[in-house]
Amino acid sequence: MKSKSKSYLLNVIFLALLSIVIFSLISGGVINNYYSSILVTVGIAIIMTVSLNLTTGLLGQLCLGHAGFMSIGAYTAGIITKQLQAAAPDFPFAWSLAIALVAAGLMAAVFGFLIGMPALRLKGDYLAIITLGFGEIIRVIIENLSVTGGSAGLSRITRMSRAFSENTKLSSAIQFGIVFWIMVVVVTGIFTLGRSRHGRAIISIRENEVAAEATGIPTTYYKLLAFTLAAFFAGIAGGLYAHQIGILTPRYFDFNKSIEYLVMVVLGGMGSITGSILSAIVLVTLPEILREFANWRMVIYSLALIIIMIFRPSGLLGTREFSLIKVWDSTANWLKNTFKRKENKPKLPFMPHYDVWEDSPVLETKNLGIRFGGLVAADDINLCLMNNEIVGLIGPNGAGKTTVFNMLTGVYAPSNGDIILLGKSIAGKPTHEITNNGIARTFQNIRLFKSMTVLENIKVAFHTRMKYSPVSGMLRTGQYNSEEKGMDIRARELLRVFDMEEVADDNANSLPYGMQRKLEICRALASNPKVLLLDEPAAGMNPIETQELMNTIKKIRTRFSVAILLIEHDMKLVMGICERIYVLNYGHIIAEGTPKEIANNSEVITAYLGIPENEKQEGHTTC
Repeated sequence: MKSKSKSYLLNVIFLALLSIVIFSLISGGVINNYYSSILVTVGIAIIMTVSLNLTTGLLGQLCLGHAGFMSIGAYTAGIITKQLQAAAPDFPFAWSLAIALVAAGLMAAVFGFLIGMPALRLKGDYLAIITLGFGEIIRVIIENLSVTGGSAGLSRITRMSRAFSENTKLSSAIQFGIVFWIMVVVVTGIFTLGRSRHGRAIISIRENEVAAEATGIPTTYYKLLAFTLAAFFAGIAGGLYAHQIGILTPRYFDFNKSIEYLVMVVLGGMGSITGSILSAIVLVTLPEILREFANWRMVIYSLALIIIMIFRPSGLLGTREFSLIKVWDSTANWLKNTFKRKENKPKLPFMPHYDVWEDSPVLETKNLGIRFGGLVAADDINLCLMNNEIVGLIGPNGAGKTTVFNMLTGVYAPSNGDIILLGKSIAGKPTHEITNNGIARTFQNIRLFKSMTVLENIKVAFHTRMKYSPVSGMLRTGQYNSEEKGMDIRARELLRVFDMEEVADDNANSLPYGMQRKLEICRALASNPKVLLLDEPAAGMNPIETQELMNTIKKIRTRFSVAILLIEHDMKLVMGICERIYVLNYGHIIAEGTPKEIANNSEVITAYLGIPENEKQEGHTTC
């Protein structure tokens, strides 16, 4: 721990020394105004690229109008500083700039929230088109407002390079310092957020939105959070940009500007914060380096991009991170060691309390049904699960079994009937609320968060059982540290139950098929449910893996005190572990009983084998 703290402290010292050295070189005239301006442009580009990566990379939602938020921030900051200086000429510019930057970020965040509410209900191309339209609408509005100067733009905005000192070199150095440390704060904040429970929630949506919702993640909330935060940081970048160039016109923030930052995100790696930093540096400085090749500059620039994307289609770093300077962690550890603060005790995830009454069902459906247009997919479904009971739900392919699961977990809203969980109706509630109320599930086709590690998959499911805020995650507060330690302890304990602790730090997509199935069940149990729904858990397994799964399901029921509803086509597994079985055919329950009763039920045999009733009456036997 001490060596880690020393490493973090060295990172902080490196950042401080780097800024002091560049500051000295600029103020001493070694780096002239032209090159110092490039450094400032690089810093602003990094803020924009990293903030866009929050939505496009970490969240996985394509945004084509990010420059629109930048323009809102730029004009807001420019107007505020002009008004403040006109009203109070003696008011310090540093305070005017600080007020303007905060206002710029907040104004952009408001627009991000308002645009995100309807836009994030859509996906893929539709979301991209809406954000593209937003960017163009903002540009047109700015062109037609008198307060923004219309198409002529907003001029005479005080430049940072001239505002802080009569010595232009010193003023330019101060400008660099401001942009540099704001950039460090933004990058570190987004990086640390990405490695908190909130960041894992955002990444899980990118990986598989249905599975994220099923593990208790309120996906709409986290989409809005990411979109609003990205807009906030873009607004701050816009405010810095306005005070770098001193004049604003709408054409500075057109579609090409948004694409420029999107290219930086793609080039660096969608999901890699350090990749965004690297690509922003390359794509801002490369055109300047090639200026002496004026006629061929853009050709060389374009060829370089094409070559990089051919050989690195996932970007320079993909989703990986290069050793990022962890400023917040560094400072926290340094302060702890300096003042000998007490170690934060692990705060374990809280255990949900479920009121279970004797002889009362934990889960019950009453006349449950759903229609898709004129198609009746399920009708008059009446199920009953008692505490700690293993119940099977079987039927031919297309009988409606997964549809029933989807209604129980809120993926589909029932057309009629009711679902009672622990005495309370949950029909029509969103999936994440149902998960929090005590139902967890697996899927027919495995839905893991495959770019995450095995341990991170489990931690996502602990999300609702922890309490620290996004700000706490970004600042690495004591609450964050204690809850993350507790989450890590519980996650590893759960993996140990499934004999998977040794692969805790492996990527989920590197696991063999059988272990991926076990991981999905383990993740479902992390939310501490009272009812566990298993959708064909033995699909694709060999006989040895199936036998191991049978033992695992029995162990789960005993150890976690959970009722299990199981969909499965492997009759050996169903008959071997289920105490009761429901049989579904064409969306209707045709039989219910013990495994022995179901095995000898003529209607069930007919549904599975298609044997006509008259043949059975004539004495034909079946196995």
